[in-house]
Amino acid sequence: MIKTAIQTFLAKFYEAVIIFLAAFLLLSLVGLGIQSWRVSALKDDYALLDSKYQTDIAKAEALTEKAKADAITKEKQWSEKLLKAEIQHREDIKQIIADSNSAKSAIDRLSKQIDTASSRMSTATRETIIEYASASGVVLEKCVNEYRAVAQRADEHAADAKRLNDAWP
Repeated sequence: MIKTAIQTFLAKFYEAVIIFLAAFLLLSLVGLGIQSWRVSALKDDYALLDSKYQTDIAKAEALTEKAKADAITKEKQWSEKLLKAEIQHREDIKQIIADSNSAKSAIDRLSKQIDTASSRMSTATRETIIEYASASGVVLEKCVNEYRAVAQRADEHAADAKRLNDAWP
């Protein structure tokens, strides 16, 4: 009886151990399946985030390249504008020099005429002297008016230059 009881006990014990191992194996397989599913989901999430990251990087690089191209274009435009301004300035300076030389020649001729007229004053008639004084007054008035106009333009130019200088970033 003890032998049968021991055999019965051992049979039930082995049966319980086998059931326990089967349950443990089943739970382990279920746990392994869940972990595999979680790892797969994490891999998918990682792949999705990585592709989004790569897309964002590509967009950022495209925007950077566009900004560089825009900056190069803007710099080229400014350079061309500066070059045109420099060329125009040189032409203006040439014209100013030519006008100045022309004015100097006219002044020299007028000086010679005045010297000639002054040297003839001692022998001139009263009417000629009056006519000369009147003509000199008219010339002097025109000179004063022209001087005033030149001074006004110079002041306006100085004000414009100051405004541009003050407005420049």
